[in-house]
Amino acid sequence: QMFWVGAFVTSSLYSWCWDVYMDWGLGRPKYMFLGPRLMYPKRLHYYGVIFIDLFLRFMWVLTLIPPQSGASFEVPNYLSAFTMSVELLRRTLWGFFRLENEHRHNTAGYRRVDFVPLHFSTGHDHKYKQKERAGWNVLAEVAAVTTAVLSVSAASVIVAHKASQIESRGEL
Repeated sequence: QMFWVGAFVTSSLYSWCWDVYMDWGLGRPKYMFLGPRLMYPKRLHYYGVIFIDLFLRFMWVLTLIPPQSGASFEVPNYLSAFTMSVELLRRTLWGFFRLENEHRHNTAGYRRVDFVPLHFSTGHDHKYKQKERAGWNVLAEVAAVTTAVLSVSAASVIVAHKASQIESRGEL
């Protein structure tokens, strides 16, 4: 059991360091463990997200412990939906800071191009037109996808709960 605890801790710390240093471009001692250029106005946000990422990484790793393994730090079944939700939050935060890092790298060398050439010639000129969408349309689309994901998640929890009730009554 101690081997697995060590493996979980090592994996979480390595993944966290990779997130902060490689994916987000932070963790530089020269810049107070942040990066040379920051887009968000308050440094406290960066430190907060770094800490939250560490905490949530360890929380997610707890879900890898098999049920009824007897581990003293096992996550109870009733917290699994909460654990999934906070992992979704962690990945969303990761995406924001990863996107910020990519943007900083792309604008650092003024590498802003509208067209990436193909490695072969097609023989004709492409005129790509970018379709602009209103903010409300994008918000409605995000809301629709979120509703669909939450509906499927709720349905799976309900079905799993009913299945466990049937199993506990011995009706299988």
